[in-house]
Amino acid sequence: MTITIANQKGGSGKSTLAINLGISLIDKHKVLIMDTDSQKNIESFTNIRENRNDSMDLKHFTLTNRTGNITQSLKQSLEIYDYIIIDTGGIDSTESRKAMLYADILVIPTTPSYLDFEVLLQMLEKTREIKEINESLKICIVMNKISPNPFLHKELQDLCNAIKEAQQSYEHLYLLQSILYDRISYKRAISEGLGINEYNDTKAQIEFLNIKDEILQVASSTEIA
Repeated sequence: MTITIANQKGGSGKSTLAINLGISLIDKHKVLIMDTDSQKNIESFTNIRENRNDSMDLKHFTLTNRTGNITQSLKQSLEIYDYIIIDTGGIDSTESRKAMLYADILVIPTTPSYLDFEVLLQMLEKTREIKEINESLKICIVMNKISPNPFLHKELQDLCNAIKEAQQSYEHLYLLQSILYDRISYKRAISEGLGINEYNDTKAQIEFLNIKDEILQVASSTEIA
């Protein structure tokens, strides 16, 4: 299964989502993360993890850096790995479009702000072109970096309502019910070379497990949202 994580807007949490999704799957699956982002956040994470004194098990986790044509690499990797997770850069590029073209599911993390919603709509318009070729592509929107302050949840609800309205115009578009809160634990875990499922924060572990389960459920679903 190929999972592409994309958003043209920087700071949406793409790399954090890719890392945690990959680490959460390595216990039972062979996982490849393709780091196509020029910032190389996942490469930095992998270096930290490999240098940990407790020698975290990486036998089912592989990182590859790919810039340029990713087509051949993907074709070869599909025969080896159970899950391929592609972390894309924060720009609209030929490479990011190819990553969407070959994906089974496109995951778009976004935050509740007007600017983020405008970028999200632009991305959804681009998926129309992608789906002319990759007709079965499913699109998941993940609410990310949500403030735990209940007084700020009106913005979240407004964005959810706007996305639900947009679902009427896009095929295979899913808004995940679970959300990811803006927790310092995500940053601290990555700085220590850990996935959030390995870090001491039960609330964060549970919320990310819910996100992972929803993504995989959508990926295996045959229904149209």
